[in-house]
Amino acid sequence: MSTLTRKVPSTIATDDVFSGFMRRMLNEPFLSPTISGAWVPAVEVSETNEAMLMTAELPGIDEKHLKISIDNNVLTIAGEKEQEVSDAPPTKSFYFTERFYGAFQRSFALPRTVDMEHVKAEFSNGVLTITLPKLPQAQGKVISVTTR
Repeated sequence: MSTLTRKVPSTIATDDVFSGFMRRMLNEPFLSPTISGAWVPAVEVSETNEAMLMTAELPGIDEKHLKISIDNNVLTIAGEKEQEVSDAPPTKSFYFTERFYGAFQRSFALPRTVDMEHVKAEFSNGVLTITLPKLPQAQGKVISVTTR
């Protein structure tokens, strides 16, 4: 004797994608600043006619722990965020933390149009701004049109 089995239609593929997205949102830190467990500061790169601008968020980092270098057209930002350590016995236990400590390094290939001799870096309120001016020939030129 055979029995009839009612098949319930499987969820639509978009539901699976949405479910996976929601599962990740609830189980992983939002915009986690890590890659393979290492802390990586957020960076924004923009461009004007005169320069490229790079801004990095480095909250809690002391200026003396920052190192910025350019070698072979590669800009490297390196530093370390130290955790506050006390000699006193611990008086608190952590249940949850999203703060990251330790060394970091980010490298960016620069275009050959950057004037390496005039790069400037400013650090204020935990934000590092690097100005990478363009060489004069890379800034472009407006050519006027004349009539005869």
